[in-house]
Amino acid sequence: MKRIILLFCLSACLYAQEFDYLLPDDFDTNEYKEYYTNDKEEHIENKKTNTPTKPTIFDYINPSYKIKDTIINLQNYIDKGGDINATNTNGNTILMEASAIGYYDLVDYIIDKKAEINITNSNGENALILSADYPYILNLLIENNADVNAIDNKGKTALLTAAEKGNIMSVQLLIKEKSNINQRDILGKNILMYAVESENLNLVKYLVEKVKVDINEKDDWGQNAIFYVTKIEMARYLIYNDIDYKSRNSIGLKAHEVLKYNNKINVSNYLQKLYNDE
Repeated sequence: MKRIILLFCLSACLYAQEFDYLLPDDFDTNEYKEYYTNDKEEHIENKKTNTPTKPTIFDYINPSYKIKDTIINLQNYIDKGGDINATNTNGNTILMEASAIGYYDLVDYIIDKKAEINITNSNGENALILSADYPYILNLLIENNADVNAIDNKGKTALLTAAEKGNIMSVQLLIKEKSNINQRDILGKNILMYAVESENLNLVKYLVEKVKVDINEKDDWGQNAIFYVTKIEMARYLIYNDIDYKSRNSIGLKAHEVLKYNNKINVSNYLQKLYNDE
């Protein structure tokens, strides 16, 4: 339990700047708790329009307060008839915001208050996709019927996002929960390509050796995973497992040429030397 509390504290510190925009510029955080617990009906003036606006659910979140205080403030908001599914300018609900930074207790509380799990924001992301780097949040959301195959505007699921972040625990959990292993984004990138880009060799090994993904599957540009390598060690592993490192993409370029263009000089030189030595 102490470890969980410490995680929450660290998350709040690390993401303090991310939450600055949730409070109005003229809102005095020193009076934050008193403002709401006294059940005042005062309004906050919107500086842009000079019109009074009622505080939203996002005004109840402040990283300087402990999770208990945040929950108390949210309860006050709900007791006043506030909408737990209200969204901010990005289309995020408070569940999405809490999920995105790994606040387990807060996510659990919001779910208990009957928040809708599968609402999507302006990017097409639901809470599950936003929590892809936190397997314990993923598990909680899945237990509450989150859609493991929801797709955002870029064609990415939580599984592809977890692979992009190089989080092997999240990937394993989502595969266990029947997330579509064959999902490709709008450019045709698959899970292996995202894993290769993440530079997590253990994740790539898991996908190749345990999941048995097609190592030579190509994206919409005719490129397999060797075109996405950034490290020589990763290239060696893929070549050892029979990836076609000599293939050309749809405009006739080899992997080392694309990598050189993308300023991946070391791995580009490594592949070019292999071509020249054969």
